[in-house]
Amino acid sequence: MKIQIKIINSNVLYDIRSKVLRNGLDPKRCTFDGDTKKSSIHIGAFNNNKIIGGVSLIKNNCSENDEVGCFQLRGLCVYNEFQNYGVGTRIIRKIEDIICERNIKYIWMNARESAVKFYLKFGYTNSKKSNIIRNIGLHYMLYKYL
Repeated sequence: MKIQIKIINSNVLYDIRSKVLRNGLDPKRCTFDGDTKKSSIHIGAFNNNKIIGGVSLIKNNCSENDEVGCFQLRGLCVYNEFQNYGVGTRIIRKIEDIICERNIKYIWMNARESAVKFYLKFGYTNSKKSNIIRNIGLHYMLYKYL
């Protein structure tokens, strides 16, 4: 499998967000606040020019740790049939490279309970602060200083 990781427009992610993250919700309703900000970065993972994963980085201060000028990771997803092939790992490495190139030192997210172990292996810290997102489930606030 030849995986290509590249910067894309947020609208390319709506279908995959719908299927992987939002239980088939209308893709037009799978937008995130900040998707269209000029400072936002959207990454897609492609196999044979077909999207198989993606993530969004939204410039968003973190009130939990009083961090400003940082990015929030939102909606990291990989289609089930492409999981366990290193796609998520490649996406994480790419976003961390991009953030470091921009001299950003902090990234944070609200991660699904089922994804926490994935992020911990990349050095993210679980703040243990949690919230339940309606129709989705329990999330934990994770962060990393780069």
